[in-house]
Amino acid sequence: MSDQVTQGLDRFAKLSGQYGAKALAPIKEHFPELSEFIMGTAYGDIFQRTTITEQWKEVAIISSLITQGQYEQLGVHYAMALSVGITVEELKGILLHLAPCVGAPRIISAFNVLLATIEEIQ
Repeated sequence: MSDQVTQGLDRFAKLSGQYGAKALAPIKEHFPELSEFIMGTAYGDIFQRTTITEQWKEVAIISSLITQGQYEQLGVHYAMALSVGITVEELKGILLHLAPCVGAPRIISAFNVLLATIEEIQ
């Protein structure tokens, strides 16, 4: 395993905790090449950069996932956002600001993921 993948795994674990470990486990087990790609490229490289803050990184990712209608990874990024100091109220604010752009149905789905994530990590 490369240093970049190891750094990525460390970063991912630090940001997402047990919630992220649970989400990543099936990918690591059944598609290890994808896990190494994600950990090496996203978390071992892009997430290591300091151009924007940890909070801005999560706002960008959460907004992008919702815009694309990709809810499966939202829980992990909500957990990460909370771990870097974004509050639940701020996450709701992000959702509200996206509503005119992406529509209420996507925001309702994203909000349901937020509720489930909060319940699971508490």
